[in-house]
Order: sequence, then C-alpha cells, then structure tokens
Amino acid sequence: MAPLKKWPLFSSWTFLPVLSWGLFISANIVGLITNTINWNYIGLLCGFIWVGGGALCFWAVQKEEDLAGTGVRSMGVSILTSFLIGIFLFKESTHLYLSIPAIIAILFGLSLLAPKGMKFLRNWRSLGAGAIFGSYLIPYQLSKMDYMDFVYPFSAGIFITSHLLIFFLFKKKAIQITPIKGAVFASIGAGVLWMIGTHGCFWALNGLGYAIGYPLTQLNLLVNLLWGVVIFKEYPTTNERLRIGFAAAIILTGALFLTLARA
Repeated sequence: MAPLKKWPLFSSWTFLPVLSWGLFISANIVGLITNTINWNYIGLLCGFIWVGGGALCFWAVQKEEDLAGTGVRSMGVSILTSFLIGIFLFKESTHLYLSIPAIIAILFGLSLLAPKGMKFLRNWRSLGAGAIFGSYLIPYQLSKMDYMDFVYPFSAGIFITSHLLIFFLFKKKAIQITPIKGAVFASIGAGVLWMIGTHGCFWALNGLGYAIGYPLTQLNLLVNLLWGVVIFKEYPTTNERLRIGFAAAIILTGALFLTLARA
C-alpha cells in the first residue's frame, strides 16, 4: 500500500488494477517455471471474492474517513472470522486454552491502534471487507487442491475481476482514474511483492491450518506501521510511538501463543 501514501493523488481505484498487473505477471512467470498455469474455477472464484473485499475496503477508506481504523477493523474481523472458520467448519484441533487468549490479545492490541470508536452502521464496509478476507479461501480449503495449482487461477481471477469492476465504475462515473508514472511502476512492484507474500500465506496454511496460519498472515499491519514510522515519519511524538510499541507487543505476544496453540 506504500504507493498510495507516497503519491496521495494516486487513487486507490487506480491502484487496484495496476497492482493486479504485477501479481498476474509474476504468477505467469512462476506458472511457466513450475508448469502450473491453469484456469481452475475454484481459483477464479476466490479471486472474484477477494476483489469484492478489496472494493469494500477502498470504499470504506472513502466513506468512513478513518484510514487507520478501517485497516484495523478489517484485519480484526478477518482474524476472528478465519479462526472461527478453522475451528468450527474445518474442525481443526488447537489448544483452546492458548488459542482463545491469543486471539483476544491480538484483537485487543489491534483495538489500541484504532483512533476512533466502532459503530456498526457507520463501519459496515470495513467490517464486511474483514469478513470477506477472513473467509474467501473456504472454497480452496474445501477443494483440497495443491496451492501451486491454485495460485495462478486465483491471480487471474483478481486480474480479470478488478478490471471489470474498475471499467464498470468508471463508465458509471463513480470513480476517477489517476495514472501517475512513478506510482504505476511502484504499484506493479507491489503486486510482485504481494504475490511473494501470497505464496508465504499458503505455506502457512499448509503447515499451521486455517485457524492458526491465516490469522498470523494477517498481522501485516505491523509491517505497515513500521513503514509509517521509519519511512514516512508518522506518529512523531514519544507518546504515539509508545502506544504503538505497547500495542505491537500485545499483538506479537498473542501471535506467539497462537503459534504454540497448534495441537
């Protein structure tokens, strides 16, 4: 998401399809090397669902006028949703005396990072995005397919759906397209990084399961905060940085206990 911060006039609706170019190009390279290019409908479906969550998230940024809070709410709901799905739908075995306090600690730490209170009617977009991000991989998990066979159609689904969405919204004059040369190249690079992270996500799911592996992959907010503090010089005061450090310590403690909770 760094290009959106670096170039404030570069709209999130432009960022989404350009990002998809980066991930689709890298998916093709990996697919050619590993001979895993295919058009499996499960991957395409999950890509379609993911774009729905991304659209809600970008909409939330515009309407809820609370960028940090939008990210925190979305991530908190996705972590809780994926944990509950892993426990109740996929019947994954965890030590609940560790995993439940771990999830509570992670959610509490995230709540400390939200600058405003949560109101359901006002924040339904970010909450809905979190629910989608926490559940969009259900078809993949149920299919039992190898993740290398899944990644290419998943990327293709995001690529196709994001362009269709942007084209529809642009034709309806609901959004503006703001191409900025530097931001475009940076966003393509972000798509490549996103693809690398996606492979890491699936390695975590394979090794740790949905209830534990997926919530841990959603802690990218801590990396986002590090970018903000170190690169963009956000949260300049000592009190702000102490609050972030305290929240991060609670979140990381929860993540540690969640890792130990695997049965």
